[in-house]
Amino acid sequence: MFRFTATMGMRRRCCANVRPCSVPGVAMRFSSEGKDYYKILGVSQSASPSEIKKAYRKRALETHPDQGGNKEDFAEVAEAYECLSNEDRRRVYDQYGSEAASNMNAGGNMGGFGGRTAEDIFAEFFKGGMGGFGGETRRGPPQVPPLEVTLNLTLEEVYKGVVKSPRVNRPTICSECRGFGTKSQKRKPKCAHCDGNGHVVQQHHFGPGMVQQTVTQCPRCNGSGTMAKADDQCSKCRGMGYRTVTQNVSIDVPAGVPPDVTLVVRGEGGTMPEAQPGDLHVHIQVASHETFKRRGNDLLVKKKITLSEALLGFHLTLKMLDGRSICVEAPKEAVLQPSSVLKVPNEGMPDAHGGRGDLYILTRLKLPRKLTEAQRNAIKQAFGDSKEGSTDTSGKTVTASVMNETVDELESTMASQWEAQQRGGFTQDGGSKRGKRRQQTAECVHQ
Repeated sequence: MFRFTATMGMRRRCCANVRPCSVPGVAMRFSSEGKDYYKILGVSQSASPSEIKKAYRKRALETHPDQGGNKEDFAEVAEAYECLSNEDRRRVYDQYGSEAASNMNAGGNMGGFGGRTAEDIFAEFFKGGMGGFGGETRRGPPQVPPLEVTLNLTLEEVYKGVVKSPRVNRPTICSECRGFGTKSQKRKPKCAHCDGNGHVVQQHHFGPGMVQQTVTQCPRCNGSGTMAKADDQCSKCRGMGYRTVTQNVSIDVPAGVPPDVTLVVRGEGGTMPEAQPGDLHVHIQVASHETFKRRGNDLLVKKKITLSEALLGFHLTLKMLDGRSICVEAPKEAVLQPSSVLKVPNEGMPDAHGGRGDLYILTRLKLPRKLTEAQRNAIKQAFGDSKEGSTDTSGKTVTASVMNETVDELESTMASQWEAQQRGGFTQDGGSKRGKRRQQTAECVHQ
């Protein structure tokens, strides 16, 4: 029989505030170490099973993530209820502490939740009657722990959807013994070393009233509670009933899958004796693209445009992620401003509902450093002389500097300096100094 295994920690007990121990003649102090399950549920240490159920119902509804609760708190409440609702686990918790109890499944053997999640415990408690909550009622044997795998995809693969077949190491029921772990294909007998408990308890006396107890996984059966006889042990799986096999698993990645998401492939995480097949958790990671950036279901692409293109329009040919080429035409009647954004509908990433996001072209206006005389004359002819509109040409001629900052950057810098002055007071020189910047000078000429 398959059981999840783990090593239980060590606890030291003193003679003060003793409780009866299950071993006759040995006194044990109640552990205050680890998690306080009674406090988590909000009940006393003498709470009855019905009081524990009532407390779990209240706390589970308060902490459920679908109701705005915290995921970690929800899991902790489930862990507390899983322990205190089981007589054997509660007894171990009272005697050994939460570390020992958390490594026992509902059958009194090693292994935490026995493959169940906080959602499983919640669903089983409410018997599937809580509409609107996540989770699915899972009855019967425990489930094999999920298998984790990471897929590194390109943006093109995500755009079109792809089938991947990574090699994974997953447990598989032994074909030789059909999961029994024995040559005779009969159930393995109870482990004589731990009496079928999966763990052993050792006591060490350190003088009058001082007792140290160590609870560890059984070294003979590795915590399973059963052990095949030496002459009947399956040689292929060494009595485990399953083997770890390297296999290719086919994973269908849907088009438009979000980055950093986890896909769950039911039943592909491996098989073990007397356990439900485990799930395969596929973690999606998407590499950056040299042309496109993804924002939700939209695609962004940057385009530097010249002054001529900003005034007269332009054509931009793009090779899309599915191999198609599209020609984007900027409207000729519109004058593009610095940092104008163009939108092409339905050329973004596909979504789960069969639609598509949009394509956005982020323009950056690149102005020439200098103009030829012919260009200057052409601009004057088209737009008029720059002097037009200047009514006052008197006064001293001064030199202006072209800053290596945009207007937004300059305003942000000045706002930060003002806030710093407000917090720390004014300095004699008028505030903090700005760093040196490269400047390009131009003379303002009045005729």
